[in-house]
Amino acid sequence: MSLIVSQNLFIGNFPPITVSQCIEHALSAQFLQPLLDTVAGGVIGVSATFRERCQLSAIAFSTLSRVLVVHVPKSNFPRPKDGAKQLQVSRARALLQERILLSPKFQKYAFRMDQIATALYSDLSLRIDDGVDMLSVTIDDRRSLQALMVCMGGETTLHKENVKALFFGPGKDAAPGVALRAWVACRAATVKHMSDRFSSISRINTSALPKAHLTVLAKLFRDGERLEAMKPTHVKNEVQSQFTAKKGAVDLTCSRFPTRIRLSSNQVIQLEMEGGKTTTSVTGRARKVVGRNARVAVNGPIKGDKIVSVTTIGKEAPTCAESLREDVIRKALQNATTLLSQPFFKSVWLPGESPLWPVPKAQRTKPLVYFPGRALNISQEKAVENILSTSNEDRLVTIQGPPGTGKTTVIAAAVIS
Repeated sequence: MSLIVSQNLFIGNFPPITVSQCIEHALSAQFLQPLLDTVAGGVIGVSATFRERCQLSAIAFSTLSRVLVVHVPKSNFPRPKDGAKQLQVSRARALLQERILLSPKFQKYAFRMDQIATALYSDLSLRIDDGVDMLSVTIDDRRSLQALMVCMGGETTLHKENVKALFFGPGKDAAPGVALRAWVACRAATVKHMSDRFSSISRINTSALPKAHLTVLAKLFRDGERLEAMKPTHVKNEVQSQFTAKKGAVDLTCSRFPTRIRLSSNQVIQLEMEGGKTTTSVTGRARKVVGRNARVAVNGPIKGDKIVSVTTIGKEAPTCAESLREDVIRKALQNATTLLSQPFFKSVWLPGESPLWPVPKAQRTKPLVYFPGRALNISQEKAVENILSTSNEDRLVTIQGPPGTGKTTVIAAAVIS
């Protein structure tokens, strides 16, 4: 199945793009060759779509004139009784890995190559080499429109609203959408001033990673994606009914910490106000948040003297911890961090590998527990001793117990000691 699409993202005239599609098990060398024949400069753009549980549903490969979209069935591998289809799938995946994913002839460019590389391994047991994570060139939020436009060569060369629709619009997961995103990756990689910047990015080569290491990185990345997918798109913010209005903005006071208003470029705040017998709604964005107090810049007139409800629409941005976790995983894929050799990481995630702990500066036969605030019971004292111990056997300590059994006291005693 083929279709012709035209790009409306880059300013200027570009020839139409031929898009071919196939189900994974139907992929063959004859189907792949027309795409490979049009590769210029060894550059292939890659994009993907994902299902609700963050599993790979389609992957697209693009040159400047052709795109191949490979659709992955919901069950990633046929049932054992369907031996013929199993063989077809195995051959198709081996072909894809040999001719594109691991081929040294091609540099594979994707805006979020960390996501694609881990999904290929998690869902299809495939590896990829010479993968370029294009968003690594920008310091902007990786999920923002601004970051995408930087990678594409800059806003002055683009139709901004069309870029926004392609990457964030409701039809982004349809075949033309995933195909165009792969084409955009290929096109951006060939822009002269961008290709120089992309050349400095550390490549992702998952074939160089031991199975145990790649399994852990893929799991950590997928777990993070699933947690993000679970975030609500609508949150009712509990605020005090009284507010202050000034110069097109509303100052609110949040009542509860869990539903507080947060700063985010991806979210819209909807305020419902009451004045007399009428109720009106106005939308805006959070512009300033200090503790419980939030200032929302609104897009319309403020009518009313009491807040009825405040709703945040859109998923909240990743927390600092979530962003750092993603950054560390990506750097591990790029072989730009020592994470996988860290003894604590090995103890938690790689129990089959012996961690190399640093030699302590001073050896103690038995740690001295000092906690004058209150008496510790036997189990608490033992836990504190293990925490303070310099023995390699005590480097990783798990302390568990029901609420009220003194776990926080153990932490306090360890710190003071």
